[in-house]
Amino acid sequence: MSYSPSMLQRVQIIFLRRYVCLLALLLVPVVVVTARAATENATVSVDIMSMLSLVNQSDLTFGEITVGDASGTVVLSPAGSRLSTGGVFVNYAMSAGPAVFDISGLPNAVYAITLPDSVVLTGASGNSMVVDDFTSLPENNGLTGPGGQQNLFVGATLNVNTHQAVGSYSGLMSITVEYN
Repeated sequence: MSYSPSMLQRVQIIFLRRYVCLLALLLVPVVVVTARAATENATVSVDIMSMLSLVNQSDLTFGEITVGDASGTVVLSPAGSRLSTGGVFVNYAMSAGPAVFDISGLPNAVYAITLPDSVVLTGASGNSMVVDDFTSLPENNGLTGPGGQQNLFVGATLNVNTHQAVGSYSGLMSITVEYN
């Protein structure tokens, strides 16, 4: 196959253009853009606080009661006073008292007190009574002293049924304290 001069010239022009374009690309200076980054440091820290501790020193005890022909209650205040209502009578000769807890934690720290809604007391024969309306001294929130100590006193109301079966009744209550 033979090429005519004009066709040969066209092929040479195409190769020449490609060569010039490639050369032009190689000769163009490459601009490298470097991003300017900023770096800063921050301190990471934590304070470990001593936990509040709650130690039971004395259980909540309503003492000895008698029940007549009507239901009633025994209200035991956090200060230790007792009041009976309805057909319930308190034997004041027998001791009774609020629950007492020792609280230890940070000095001069405010803490929240969470009391139970109710507790079921069960007797040996399976009979039961409900304790509710828990109250505390201090109420709702406490404040540890300069030494990080405070006493917590807890009272409640015992609901006694008509002709409640004779015997000893007991149950467990949970008290929670936590820093505010």
